[in-house]
Amino acid sequence: MDINILIGSYLENKCTQEEKQQLVEMLLSFENEKSFKEILFKHLNEFQESQDENLNFDFERIYNELLSEIKRRETIESERRLLQKRRKIRRLVLEGISIAAVLCIAFFLGTMFNRHRYLISPEQSLSDTYTEIKAPLGARSEIRLSDSTEVILNAGSSIKYRSDYNSLNRDLVLEGEAYFKVARNANLPLVVNAGNINIKATGTEFNVKAYTDEGIIETTLVNGKVEISQEGNEGKDRILVLEPNQKAIYASESDKLTLEKIKEIEPLAVKPAQITTGKLLVSPKTDVEQVTAWTKNKLIIKRENLESLCTKLQRKYNVTFVFMDEEIKKVRFNGTLLDETFQQVMDVIMLTAPVDYSLDGKTVTMFLNKEKAEKFSKNLNKDKN
Repeated sequence: MDINILIGSYLENKCTQEEKQQLVEMLLSFENEKSFKEILFKHLNEFQESQDENLNFDFERIYNELLSEIKRRETIESERRLLQKRRKIRRLVLEGISIAAVLCIAFFLGTMFNRHRYLISPEQSLSDTYTEIKAPLGARSEIRLSDSTEVILNAGSSIKYRSDYNSLNRDLVLEGEAYFKVARNANLPLVVNAGNINIKATGTEFNVKAYTDEGIIETTLVNGKVEISQEGNEGKDRILVLEPNQKAIYASESDKLTLEKIKEIEPLAVKPAQITTGKLLVSPKTDVEQVTAWTKNKLIIKRENLESLCTKLQRKYNVTFVFMDEEIKKVRFNGTLLDETFQQVMDVIMLTAPVDYSLDGKTVTMFLNKEKAEKFSKNLNKDKN
């Protein structure tokens, strides 16, 4: 049976025991845990996109359930092979002690040679091996790393780390947005590379937003302390130290790193060219709740324009927005969305703004409703008078 059909049955709780075993056997055929997770997430994402409605699945729970089943079966199979091997060795010993002795000597010498060779070569191949974890569009992913650091990945985001993570380093590469709760280790700081920025922490909580299509990297500190430096400029004079409730903003095109009040920053409205000074500005309290609301599947909107809001909705609901009228991009919104479906969100937008939309598959076309616009304009003039 096709793996997509099996995953679909599993997600809908329609999988028979035989089908579940078949799914596990398919996933067992992949080389390692990394491949298993990538393939599983790929098929889950494909299944999600094939549905008529926007569904949110707990990818991490599904992954852990299947991984536990696979590891249980691998353990049983390993024990079976070990038992067979012991029986075979016992039979060989009984057939001839002298032959076994010769084989043992040869094996010992070969092992010593291979061990010596192993100590020289695998270091490089080990450091070149990466594990990548992705959260597909329309879903978040929660990960617990080997050092007990907890990471929440926002939709359309990924982290990548080497196989020597938590051994020689704690380096991560981030694309997109993630919330980090870093396990404390003063001797081995965690370093997040996001675009042209490195964020170093030893035991703290912070949020990093680094979507490549936005041109801005934002780091918001919840508690503890982090050091931020630009790639290639790690001198002490170029390091920015964040304190709790502060946010640092890096504009990639202007190559400037500044500290700003969050209330003065409108998502996507701040163009790189507008951040023209390298002067460090120490801000008062930052609205951490607004920045980290996405980790609780909540969206807090404060004077955010429609274009910026739709960029977030694209990732959250795995859709694409197309604007037919430029003026509606500037319409601003305030409010809080909590666990609303895509349809509910669009109903709120239509109710509070002079816009309409049409839906074709996963493409949402937004356009100005002139009749609504006139009513909104009249009501606005009445309020002024």
